Amino acid sequence: MTYSRLWWSLLVISCLSLCAMAQRKEIIGYYPSWKWNRPHWLLTPDKIPYEKLTIINYAFFIPSADGKNIAGKDSVGDQLLLRGVKDKNTGTYFPHTGLVDLAHQHGTKVMISLGGWEDSNNFPELAASENTRQAFARSCIELIEQYGFDGIDIDWEFPCLADHKGTPNDKENYTKLLKATRESLDAYGKQTDRQYLLTAALPATKAGAQNVEMEEVATLLDMLNIMTYDLNGEWDAFSGHNAPLYPPRTDDSLRNINAALLLYTVIFKVPASKVNLGVPFYAHTYRDCTALYTSHKGADVEHFSTQGCFYYDIVKSLDKFTRHWDDRAKAPYLINSSWKTLVSYDDEESIGYKARYVVDNNACGLIIWEITGDYLENGETPLMDVIYSTFMNSMKK
Repeated sequence: MTYSRLWWSLLVISCLSLCAMAQRKEIIGYYPSWKWNRPHWLLTPDKIPYEKLTIINYAFFIPSADGKNIAGKDSVGDQLLLRGVKDKNTGTYFPHTGLVDLAHQHGTKVMISLGGWEDSNNFPELAASENTRQAFARSCIELIEQYGFDGIDIDWEFPCLADHKGTPNDKENYTKLLKATRESLDAYGKQTDRQYLLTAALPATKAGAQNVEMEEVATLLDMLNIMTYDLNGEWDAFSGHNAPLYPPRTDDSLRNINAALLLYTVIFKVPASKVNLGVPFYAHTYRDCTALYTSHKGADVEHFSTQGCFYYDIVKSLDKFTRHWDDRAKAPYLINSSWKTLVSYDDEESIGYKARYVVDNNACGLIIWEITGDYLENGETPLMDVIYSTFMNSMKK
């Protein structure tokens, strides 16, 4: 090889390496279908900052136990949100009014997320036989054809969980269900000359993850979305961080984002480049509680909504609290001594640490539950902006 050809070869290799290093991180935002008719619902499809997202996971549709039907929580709302406004004269939908169309205009994919915590009860029966698995796989294709989705996100919470009708057979059947869905998506992709994604929401701790055949599952999925939030909550005896990046105490070394990534990449041997970590745009509140790791009396529904406490709620109440910072966990928390309320939440500082962690550890990206949570009345999205700017800046280096 001549010196000139060698020089060009090295230049090409160098450019390819730089492109690989600068690959854009995934920013995957869950969009809750059931919020559209609430009084405080502000993030309509026309206001979503699509340019700051790579994928929107529309949540949730619910599969029937026989696999023959996958329906949304609100048929009217789903049509309005996903397809947009219908022309009463022609019966067709006006262009650029629905979420799917608007997202695709910006180069953002839209996945349909199936299941969720409240609607996973049908999965054990659905996954138990070849006939129902194949029916489900066909139903997934029908959904893609109907709405123009770019793939399927399985949110079975969780295989083998008795509270959701789980059985020990779920572990093997979960793999079989994903395999049937993967094969169906690939076959349809050959017909349409497109690639359709298959992802899944997965537990952050070993107790849940051990009920999944992770080695086989990881090969079937394009990305693994790890739910690294709700690591502590009002259901626990003592207050704690919702989503600590690192262990806040030596006796709580497993419930944090760093431990979750190590679980998947070291124990289960999943490439970090396929792992998305979760960030919450919501908080957990603790009543009659003024310190971390102390007893409480459940969520504070006197000062915050019974439907949850989101970042936009916290912003309105910041002047009523004293902010504290746990430097070990890289997590903030708020205390109002007169209310006797503690709030575990994420703000721009902690979200920045988590976005930087993804970059430094070569993870695939972040999933957000959920993107209406930080949409403020002035149209700002402070938490999402931190993720986007951190990832974009990492590409420039």
